[in-house]
Amino acid sequence: LALKHRQGKNHKMRIIAFVGSPVEDNEKDLVKLAKRLKKEKVNVDIINFGEEEANTEKLTSFITALNGKDGSGSHLVTVPPGPSLADALISSPILAGEGGSMLGLGASDFEFGVDPSADPELALALRVSMEEQRQRQEEEARRAAAASAAEAGIATAAGGGE
Repeated sequence: LALKHRQGKNHKMRIIAFVGSPVEDNEKDLVKLAKRLKKEKVNVDIINFGEEEANTEKLTSFITALNGKDGSGSHLVTVPPGPSLADALISSPILAGEGGSMLGLGASDFEFGVDPSADPELALALRVSMEEQRQRQEEEARRAAAASAAEAGIATAAGGGE
């Protein structure tokens, strides 16, 4: 439902699911769901942790059915107990974009981490916001300099009159 009513209709649809408990559905139902998602061109990334032994086989079948013959687009990352979930995600293909660049985490070659050709309005808004912030900081610095100069002048006048 959220994908159907999304604002950016030109973006690829992607679901990222964190699975931390046993999957109760059977493998056949998961494959059926995967085929429906594939028909709608929805990619699914699954992070399987906590119950990796119970879920891995079912989720692997789901991802295999979803990827089909081309074998890309959807990913399954199984995180064994021990390593940090964040560390496992950073090194996973889920955070790597289609061009191999990292998604999120500010790891982008573009200003503010946003590709202006992909989202020009966001890039413009970020640029304007940064410019306004820079102007505010310059104005505060001028006020602070003027206040300290005035304070120094008062101290000098008070000190010289004694």
